[in-house]
Order: sequence, then C-alpha cells, then structure tokens
Amino acid sequence: METSEKYRFTLQWGSETPEKVQAGEFLKNLANRKSEFIVMAVCEYIKAHPDIAAPGQKIKIIVKSGLMRDQIEAMVKTLVKEQLADAVMTPKINDNPGNTDAVSQDEIDEMINNLDMFN
Repeated sequence: METSEKYRFTLQWGSETPEKVQAGEFLKNLANRKSEFIVMAVCEYIKAHPDIAAPGQKIKIIVKSGLMRDQIEAMVKTLVKEQLADAVMTPKINDNPGNTDAVSQDEIDEMINNLDMFN
C-alpha cells in the first residue's frame, strides 16, 4: 500500500519450520532497521532474478521443504542401518533349521549401498 510517498506493509507468519523461526528471530533482532533490510534483500533478489520484475510477470512462490533430499536420504539410511543392526543378533530364517548365522555387517552395508538405486 502506498501512502504519501511511503510504503506500509504488515508481515506475519507462524513458527512451524526452522526457516520461519530463524527469519522471525533475525527480523525481531533488527528492531527499527527491518525496513531497510527488507528493501535491501528484495533489491538483491531482483538483481539475481531480473525476470521476476518484468512487467506483467506472474510471480510464483514455491515453498521448499525444510529438509533437503540428501538430509532425508541420510535419515532413511540411518534408520535402515539401525533396524538392520538389530537383525545382526537375529538368526536368518531359511530352509535349514540348524543354520543360525546372523546377518553380517557386510550384508547390512551392501543393502545400505543398494538404496542408491531408488534415486
């Protein structure tokens, strides 16, 4: 909104992601200097993405997950590894009831490495 050569905006967001909390805390700490920082940040963004400021350009905002793909993959691998580590102590089930070989660490590592095929 433009009034008497000043722009006035109100911003508000929740604290449901670490990024929102970080941004909120940062802006809160700026106190009365928030406006200058917002102007600087928007201008830097427009310099880096000049097509966004083209006349008639629709602005599309895509909110990305707080977790990146590699972080999710690492979490999945850790969980699988933990679950399989428990299996090391569990006998294999097969046709030979006398066989009590546990799952080896090499077999666990091979399974973890094979998770890459799901990329």
